[in-house]
Formats: sequence, structure tokens, C-alpha cells
Amino acid sequence: MIAGGHFFVDRSNHKKSIESLDKAKDSMEKNPRSIIIYPEGTRSVDGSILPFKKGGLVMSMNMGVPVVPVAMCGTREAMKKGFKLNKYPLELRIGKPIETSKIKYEQRNEFVDEVRNSIINLKSEWYINNNQNNPNKSVKN
Repeated sequence: MIAGGHFFVDRSNHKKSIESLDKAKDSMEKNPRSIIIYPEGTRSVDGSILPFKKGGLVMSMNMGVPVVPVAMCGTREAMKKGFKLNKYPLELRIGKPIETSKIKYEQRNEFVDEVRNSIINLKSEWYINNNQNNPNKSVKN
């Protein structure tokens, strides 16, 4: 995965996680490309969307690149916590890009909430369309 240009963030060590994000930013400036971040950091047991980590989203603000919220739907049903796969249809729901070039660092918490709430809304639509109980609630920092 490293050969493919993937960046790994050591969440157990704040200093190393910042270093990883700095390396990612330098690499992105030299070779611009789309990236995928998973700001939750891990999956919840009940399917609710956990609070987001800020690092990757702050990096997008610093670089002035748009963030496109994407909700991966059906993954909890297809793969229960652990590695047992179940046959279940998956669906990607793609939101509208959120421009970051004018967001100030002091507004990072609101930006993180905006991205998280956008993904919660995308997942909520899926839960409604599939007659499933929605464990998510929008939040504000």
C-alpha cells in the first residue's frame, strides 16, 4: 500500500500522526490527486457515525481542496464487527463538494461538523429507503 502512495496515520501517537499528515500534505502539493480519508478512525458497534478526527479535514482546509462527503451504506450489515462477510448489497451515496479555500482554522470544528452531518444525512436517506432504524443524529460542536 505504501508503494501505491497510501498514507497511514498512527492514531496512538499525536506527534507521529501530525508528521504523517505533514508528509501527506507535502506529497499532495508535489503530486496533486484525490485522497480518501476515514475521519471516524474506526467503526461503531451499533452503526452510529462516531465523532470525526480533524487531521485529514484540516489538511484539506490548509490545501484549499474541496471535500466530497461519501456515505458507505450497508457495510455494517455486510461485515459485522470482525472479518466475517455476509452477502448484502452495498451502496455509495455521494454528497455535494464542500469548498474549503475560505474556511479559517478557527472554523475547523464547524467544518468537521458540516462534513459529518452531510454524511449522516446521506446515510439517513439510505436508512429510510431501506426501512431500517437510523442510529445517527446530527451534532454541532
